[in-house]
Amino acid sequence: MHIAAEVILLFFIYSVIGWLWESVYCSVNAGHFVYRGFLKGPYCPVYGFGVLLVLYIVEPLHETTLDLFIFSTIAVTALEYFTALLLERVFKVSLWNYDNMPLNIQGRVAVPVSVFWGFCCVIIVNYVQPKAELLVSWLYVNFGIWIPLLIIVLMAADTVYSVTKMLAFKRLMVRLS
Repeated sequence: MHIAAEVILLFFIYSVIGWLWESVYCSVNAGHFVYRGFLKGPYCPVYGFGVLLVLYIVEPLHETTLDLFIFSTIAVTALEYFTALLLERVFKVSLWNYDNMPLNIQGRVAVPVSVFWGFCCVIIVNYVQPKAELLVSWLYVNFGIWIPLLIIVLMAADTVYSVTKMLAFKRLMVRLS
């Protein structure tokens, strides 16, 4: 299998799983459906990037489950912090805020959430990833490069559309104020 196709498919799978997790969690807490994410499609790329970071950088370096937990926790916490910072600086938007949680850093990350993500990474590497690899292999064998290409086109179009709308909204708010 071509490594680029594998990476794209895994990125998409984990972005969709992340969107599902976050949408269900936030909807249950709110008592009604809450659409989560910056983009229009049912995916949150930060989850895709986070899992890829763990799978391709952290996981090959770990020797024990504890190592995997510790280094995954650090890696995804750094990703979450810098993603929040980027969204705030570029778009003046905060998609999550942990100000009400203990041991938070500027509301962008919090230790309890980071520990949760560390446990999730251990579960993903040990239990979810083997099944995701089977799905990726099946998709590649049956569709070749077409599914990854379609994912790139759709997510790129969604990103351009969403960024354009956000920047237009930002300009409108500046004019109104």
